[in-house]
Amino acid sequence: MGFVDTWRRVMSDPRSFFADMPQAGGLQEPLAFLAVCAAVDAVGTLLLGWGIRGMIGTFVTVVAGGFVAAAVLTLVAQHLFEGRAGFEPMFRVVAYAAAPIAFLWVPRLWVIPLLYSWYLQIRGVERVQEFDATRALLTVAVKSAVLFVLVVGLRDWHL
Repeated sequence: MGFVDTWRRVMSDPRSFFADMPQAGGLQEPLAFLAVCAAVDAVGTLLLGWGIRGMIGTFVTVVAGGFVAAAVLTLVAQHLFEGRAGFEPMFRVVAYAAAPIAFLWVPRLWVIPLLYSWYLQIRGVERVQEFDATRALLTVAVKSAVLFVLVVGLRDWHL
């Protein structure tokens, strides 16, 4: 499957996509998908006048954030909700759930892709961890809270 076909399927039929998604096979394909979504977001950021530094920063933040988000999701799922899936399937979920991030750069509407990305993560976590919807939602919510605290803490520490 090419990028566009995969993107369309993730966005339009997430339950089926995650049900069919292999949980193993390496990180290359999901990382490439995440990188393309990050690149589209980065180009949009550049077009909005954030400059080359803003574009590069956006790309690096989205890709690196994918790894951090997958690690935190894995820890939360395993330690709080007795999940069994490891880092690779969780990274796959995060990478493919980044499909809406391609539109994160759109002014005033950025919240829509962000919320849909969280929804996709919930559907993916539900599938790979074999969780009910409540545990999947709580896993993504705790992950989001942890990342928020980390970002705020790092920003305050850096300033």
